[in-house]
Amino acid sequence: MRARDREKFKKLLLDRRRQLTGTLSSMAEEALKTHGTGQGIDDIADMGSDQYEQELTLGLMATERVEVQSIDQALDRVDDGTYGKCCGCKTAIPVPRLTAVPAAQYCIECQSHVEKYGVPPGEEEEE
Repeated sequence: MRARDREKFKKLLLDRRRQLTGTLSSMAEEALKTHGTGQGIDDIADMGSDQYEQELTLGLMATERVEVQSIDQALDRVDDGTYGKCCGCKTAIPVPRLTAVPAAQYCIECQSHVEKYGVPPGEEEEE
């Protein structure tokens, strides 16, 4: 991959990371807010709704944290010169895939294998 392309993807990754960390901060503030006084039937129902919203927010935060970790790993690959190479088969990841998923660490074939078996090709346990 050309240095100019690596820089373009690095900028995309950094922009997405900034966006996610901002979102995570505001979600954390919202999740930690307490609502209602806990008195009366209406307040109990409100507390249940608040708890549901808090759990939903915390689940979304966990998903976004995983994405931030993937972005950090991709940025490490940019820095060490391996960005754009499949971590499984070591072939070049097509630019359209990287454009769609800038933090992709596998080509489509290896990603399919990871999703199906939980490991990249060649890392299955022998029976």
